[in-house]
Order: sequence, then structure tokens, then C-alpha cells
Amino acid sequence: MSDQTKTQVGYMRPPEHSRFKKGKSGNPKGRPKKQEDILSLTQKVLRRKVRPKGAEKQMPISEALIRKLRELALSGDRRAMDLQRRILEEAGAARAAEFDPKEKKQRILDALRKMGVNVIDDGGGNA
Repeated sequence: MSDQTKTQVGYMRPPEHSRFKKGKSGNPKGRPKKQEDILSLTQKVLRRKVRPKGAEKQMPISEALIRKLRELALSGDRRAMDLQRRILEEAGAARAAEFDPKEKKQRILDALRKMGVNVIDDGGGNA
């Protein structure tokens, strides 16, 4: 009689003490979040709004940086002028390559290489 009142243990019948408890997840921390790539992280940061000194309203960080670069270039800073010219050239090239994803990817990779970033070829294109 005592054998039948006890819960059977065996194949597909784990012991009571090691079964999942009702209402408690088997994975309480959940799935780990996907790590962001550098491009999406950079875009996220540059879209963040800031209020520059003396400005009435907020603007994206990217706009504030471009405005500051323009101020420096207008004040005669040669490095700021060169950087502004490079940015304008890249923006014009990016607009031309906007409709060709392979060309766009290649230009991004080339720009990263110019900045000194080690780019690993994923085998999926011209990189």
C-alpha cells in the first residue's frame, strides 16, 4: 500500500523536490540582450538631444557637433576646415550611393579603415 501512495519516480517522472515550482520561471533572468553593433550604437548616441550653451531649444548631438565644427572652421581653425570638407565629401558620396547597398557598405568600411578601425571581412561582400 505504501508503494502506491508514494509518487513514482523514473522516466518522465522526476522526483517532486526537483520539479519546477508552479508560478516560478525556469529561466528567471531571461534571455540575454543582443549586443549592439558599433554603427547602431553610434547612431543612437548621435540622435540623443542636447541643449548647447546659449541655445533656446534642444537639438540632436550630431547637429550640435556640425554647428560647433562650422564655428571652428569660420574662426580659422585649419583642422576644422579639413574635417568639415571631408564630412561634406563623404555625405555627398553617401547620397550618391544611397540606393546601392553594396556601394554604401563599401564606403562605410572604407571610412572606418581611414579612421584606423580594424575591419574584419565577413565574406559577404566586397569588404
